[in-house]
Amino acid sequence: MPNGDGGNANPPAPQPDPDRVPVALPKPAMTGTGTKIWGWAKDVLVILVIPLFLWGVKLEVNNAKVDSELAHQAEEIERLERELEEAQDIDKGVQANALKLVQLEGKLDTANGRLDDIKELLRDR
Repeated sequence: MPNGDGGNANPPAPQPDPDRVPVALPKPAMTGTGTKIWGWAKDVLVILVIPLFLWGVKLEVNNAKVDSELAHQAEEIERLERELEEAQDIDKGVQANALKLVQLEGKLDTANGRLDDIKELLRDR
């Protein structure tokens, strides 16, 4: 069926706008000085970052060692506290025994004194 445009069923292709001119934007280029500054900045960052990274690793290793030593020392402290409690219990027992020994010595002295009195009475008879 004819449609009034000469029998062509496809719409016409868009035509470029004659008032519009394509403009290519320039890429920002580094000048020789900018490139040198960037190179120096990169060198400084590399010089700083690598030692800082190694320093951080060293700190972590040292912290791990300190944590391990602290854990070991905490266990040692607990062991020594248990031994101290045992020694204090033994000391209490020794002190109690020393007190009883003094009491027994007093009783033996009294008994010996009475035995001497009995001996003298028996001799006098």
